[in-house]
Amino acid sequence: MLLILLNFSWTGPVTLAWFSHLLFGPTQLKLFYLVTFFFSISLYLFISNAYFASQNIYDYTITLYNFFLWTFLIFLSNNVFTFIFFLEVISILINLLIVTSTFSSLYFYNNASLTKSNYFQNSLPITFLQTLLFFFWISLLSALNLFIVLIFMYLKFLTFDWFLLETIFFYSLTLANLKGVFYVLLIWLNFLFCVFLKCGLVPFFFWKPTFFKGIPTHSLMFYITFFYFFLFLFLLLFLLTYMSDLFYFYNILNLGLLSVGILLLLVIVLESFFIKTFLAISSIINTLIVFLALTGVNIFDITPFF
Repeated sequence: MLLILLNFSWTGPVTLAWFSHLLFGPTQLKLFYLVTFFFSISLYLFISNAYFASQNIYDYTITLYNFFLWTFLIFLSNNVFTFIFFLEVISILINLLIVTSTFSSLYFYNNASLTKSNYFQNSLPITFLQTLLFFFWISLLSALNLFIVLIFMYLKFLTFDWFLLETIFFYSLTLANLKGVFYVLLIWLNFLFCVFLKCGLVPFFFWKPTFFKGIPTHSLMFYITFFYFFLFLFLLLFLLTYMSDLFYFYNILNLGLLSVGILLLLVIVLESFFIKTFLAISSIINTLIVFLALTGVNIFDITPFF
């Protein structure tokens, strides 16, 4: 409520905070209202179907509120390092969301029972364990690789501020140094690989169907409609405004990644025997269509929307 009152009372230009790690402006103000609206709907749907009769359900609800805070903070990030830090925190929250939803009862009676009908973690134990292991190793490997990318990025650009990265990139282009352009290409490819792998975007989505199988229904709903939606929204904002020149300069790379994703989708699309696997493939196909639309247009066609 204090954040809402602060936002309503705020008027002025773009403001920097926390040693210029956070950026707050009119865009962030509107996104805060959007995040609050979607979170309120998700929380209402959960509360209307659950009874707060045990400590586990309170732990699960507190995790949901942490998602609301850190998801909004992603849109305030002012540089690549801050964005990666917030992304890692949210990855930890996903693990916490799955673990706290394991024995969270939806009913006010028989909370000590482990019957399948009493808990909304209705997947098999082996499926739940596979979900945790897949997401743990994917998060660990992508996190280590992301910090390696940060090292090479700083050695090349000497800054993490994405409002300066493109200026330095264009300066390197004026020097007509083919080696420097190829070096930036490797950094950009590695960065896209890490972020797309962590988020389960094309073509690095091989772990997502298995991950979706072990998530409880309520957590899966929250993951798709809140976390995945706003993370994908930020990636669009990131690629089309903060890193638009890099994104379209290496557009042939984007088309190559999407082509590989289409071929992999043709292989696994007929393997969706479960409804949760179908939801995973459906979200992958939707994001693939959006990225195909973005790579097929010019940057000047999209800039007026932002």
